[in-house]
Amino acid sequence: MRTEGRPHYNLALLLISNVCASASWGILTPTIIESCLGRGSGTLVIGILTSIWALPFLIAAPIYTRIVGRVSAKPALLIGMSADVICVWLFPVLPYDWAWIVLQIVSGATLGHFSLITEAWLNLFSTESSRGRVTSLYGIVPAIGYALGAGIYALVGYQGYAPYLAASVAMAIGILPIFLIPKEAADIVLGGEERLRHAFGRAPLLLTVALLAGVLEMVPWSLMQVYAIDSRWSIRAAAFALPVFYWGQVLLTFPIGWIADRRPRRNVLLGTSAGALLCMASMAPLARSPAFWVVVFLSGGIATATYTLGLAILGQRFDAGTLVSANAAFIACYGVGTILGPPTVGALMDRLGPNALPAALACVSACIFLCASAARLEWQRPETARPRP
Repeated sequence: MRTEGRPHYNLALLLISNVCASASWGILTPTIIESCLGRGSGTLVIGILTSIWALPFLIAAPIYTRIVGRVSAKPALLIGMSADVICVWLFPVLPYDWAWIVLQIVSGATLGHFSLITEAWLNLFSTESSRGRVTSLYGIVPAIGYALGAGIYALVGYQGYAPYLAASVAMAIGILPIFLIPKEAADIVLGGEERLRHAFGRAPLLLTVALLAGVLEMVPWSLMQVYAIDSRWSIRAAAFALPVFYWGQVLLTFPIGWIADRRPRRNVLLGTSAGALLCMASMAPLARSPAFWVVVFLSGGIATATYTLGLAILGQRFDAGTLVSANAAFIACYGVGTILGPPTVGALMDRLGPNALPAALACVSACIFLCASAARLEWQRPETARPRP
């Protein structure tokens, strides 16, 4: 399975577009959080608002594989990103929690194929010896966009139309590289519902790791800023929680991917999950000290590396004929984590206090460690694994 023309050039264009899209989300998400806090919304509502965008793909993953396979990726991306530009402008027009939930669902539905296409191409155009670094780049590139977006947000603030204008412009700029991708380069055949179901029976522990990675990454993305405020940091200082988390992704994910190309990836995942457990155990005692920012920085790198390591293992576990549909299952499980994690942890924080966040993420990290410990046979390469009947 390969695309025509220059696949690495086309992939680079898609990643540039991903930077712009991520910058848009990096502006919009803290704007949503601060606006909700300003009008008295609860942490549970904030958790729902920042995670509900993943629901459409979770429900309709097989449909996305068929749409992109039949329509091709380029028009799907252009339509989806253009629709997102319009959705962003509707947030200040309808400043109500229920309306924002609807807008987040609509935005998630229009962009549900974005990660599916990117991640499938990443694994198809990488070799076994470079897969850890290639997938780590996928974790770094969006993180750069998030960091840029969060920096822009710190400049424009959350009041008025300025943050929504900035977010929509960033997404609109991200549309431009898609125009340079030839239509035939996007004509990849995607798996259907039958293969999607088959992935769950073939790699249940790997898909469980995807779900847990969604929790580990999305909870800090949604609630770390709230946690910093609840830990008595000023609103201005708390605004840097997401940029520090992002720069942990940028600076730590690639070194972890480099190690994963030289050591068994399951062992690397065992190490990163143990590191995440230590970070979460130390967060509460350090929450009011400068060392808190070091923990946030380390957490950003480990959270993203958990997903990219899982993605690399997916590439070594499934062959080209089943990779894209297996990736759809992987993203769907990640989506479950992103949807359930923030509102669940947000509700725990409302009830038990801010330290429910590191406690919950410590439990998630321990579960990832257990999955990696039990998955030695499941994560064999396809040529050594039992063939499909």
